Amino acid sequence: MYLLLSFLFSNVLSFPNGNTNSSNDHLLIEHSVTQESAENAIQHIVPDLMIGFGCKKCTTREIEYCLSNDVIEDHCCCQRKYHEVFPYIEHTCYVRSRNCEPTVRDCGVFDRLLTCCCHHYLGTKCK
Repeated sequence: MYLLLSFLFSNVLSFPNGNTNSSNDHLLIEHSVTQESAENAIQHIVPDLMIGFGCKKCTTREIEYCLSNDVIEDHCCCQRKYHEVFPYIEHTCYVRSRNCEPTVRDCGVFDRLLTCCCHHYLGTKCK
């Protein structure tokens, strides 16, 4: 398991910062976390405390999802201007002109993965 986690952490894709897609140039920014803000937030996180109550052990597939760009895309789709749940990850979300579809089945699944898996694994990776 340790080798698998080491492999996943070392091969995770970098998160988009909003400047990688020229088609986003005409879109309005919904919210953004700057690099400076993310670095400040990282100082205050404790990954071992970032696991929700009643959660089962995360599968390899769930961990891969959490460590991919999909989790940020789904955050931008599912959470919009609510509470910023990834203050420790630099990213930009844009206002969408139509409804979006998350990578996972629905936003409820995203919320469960966020609480049970993603915060812990992303927090560990960023720390």
